[in-house]
Amino acid sequence: MRRLMNPLKLVCLVMFVYGLIALQSNALAQQTAANPNNQPLSGANTLSPAQIDKIITAFAAKETQFRRALNSYAFKRDALIQVLGMGGQVAGEYHRVSDFTFDDQGTRYEKINFFPMATFGGVTAEDLEDLGGVNPFALEAAKLPQYNFKFVGKEKIDELDLYVFDVAPKMMPDPKKTKERFFIGRIWVDDQDLQIVKSKGKAVPETKTNKFPVVETYREQIDGKYWFPTYVYADDDLVYDSGQDMRIRMRVKYSNYVVGHGKVTITEIDAPRSETIKPETPKLQTQKPDSQTKPAPAAQPETTNETRPVEGGILNGRAIELPRPAYPDEAKKEHASGQVQVKVLIDETGKVISAEAVFGPESLRKAAVEAARRARFSPARVDGVPAKLSGIITYDFVAQ
Repeated sequence: MRRLMNPLKLVCLVMFVYGLIALQSNALAQQTAANPNNQPLSGANTLSPAQIDKIITAFAAKETQFRRALNSYAFKRDALIQVLGMGGQVAGEYHRVSDFTFDDQGTRYEKINFFPMATFGGVTAEDLEDLGGVNPFALEAAKLPQYNFKFVGKEKIDELDLYVFDVAPKMMPDPKKTKERFFIGRIWVDDQDLQIVKSKGKAVPETKTNKFPVVETYREQIDGKYWFPTYVYADDDLVYDSGQDMRIRMRVKYSNYVVGHGKVTITEIDAPRSETIKPETPKLQTQKPDSQTKPAPAAQPETTNETRPVEGGILNGRAIELPRPAYPDEAKKEHASGQVQVKVLIDETGKVISAEAVFGPESLRKAAVEAARRARFSPARVDGVPAKLSGIITYDFVAQ
């Protein structure tokens, strides 16, 4: 007679099986979140493996050219991020309108035209990098060995015939071991130019405190050569390890692509009204040959009031010395964490002369202000004349 399995072994086996199911479900949920329409398309079996490899190699080479080419273009970026409350109302907002240009060495400069005080403090350094116009996880030729590509068929969007691929890293990176981020989702490749014209997915890996939304990016052909991003949209729920659920909407527009370099100084403009993000349905289409070659009208010099400081937006990247704040004993009792924003006024030499916490947990604000007072910055100049600078320093605290 066969013996019945030991009850302890049976329990262990059941737990093991449930564990495998949970892992598979989690992986499937993540893939589905980045790729909600993960269904085979028409023509999924019409290309040979050799043809598929040729297409992948071609668009990866174009991505490399795209990143290099963008360093020759100036452009405008209008980024709006909103946090929504339980009833769908706007509970916080981050709005930043900037012009980007590059010097002869390819160094990027940002001229902030409009940046009101943010009422949403969850924008991270990675988020700002993504909004800069070039995804740090672009699918360049050098990164092909790190990804798996699955050809799922062809799709026609507007007047374009597109190859469609699902993309995922071969191994999910450990955020504790690397700061590099990867793309997981779906891409659409023009069958004529063999360039990526649309993508929908998210960045990975995520951490306990930093989550990324599923983002849909549309590109348009500029100067008849490169498909540059022109419209980005996201509407997603970010679920943190603590169980907190945050719904965000994001809309980013890129425009005024022109070839050229220039020097940028930060100036102030009157703040326009805040807006609510409204989804758009951009078309994938090529630009007319002369639609992007006309230079933007030259900016008229502005009269600067000596007593009024220049508004610099987020100043962390401008700091020469940026001491880290100590984690307060008071905050340890409640395990406080999160971002604190400190509004500072900087004199003509780069020294902080006033600091005030304007956002973040109360138990962390004093430490952030003390650290901000010790910071030093590159002096601001307007038309070559030293000027005072006003802006925000952000500090991210992790519970201890």
